[in-house]
Amino acid sequence: MTATTMVARDTVRSAVEKVLRQDLKFGSIEVTDETKLVGGDLPLDSLDLLMVVTGTEKSLGVKLPSRRIDANAMRTVGSFVDFVCAELSATAGRR
Repeated sequence: MTATTMVARDTVRSAVEKVLRQDLKFGSIEVTDETKLVGGDLPLDSLDLLMVVTGTEKSLGVKLPSRRIDANAMRTVGSFVDFVCAELSATAGRR
């Protein structure tokens, strides 16, 4: 899959959830769009957040622009999924 391929939101959300459940070992926690990544529901540190980003990139076969990933993008599962979808759409639109 390339960045120019349109990726469904459900696909991105599944990729993020897989990283949280398998890579970060939060298998039993309920993951919703409102699940906080920063300062809340999950005890994630900066390395864990990096793993969410890199695991999602690997799962989707894309590279996200690190300079654009900020606290707003990483606030909740839903905000990160929306960020990824927006970046993939913007990348597809530039090609």
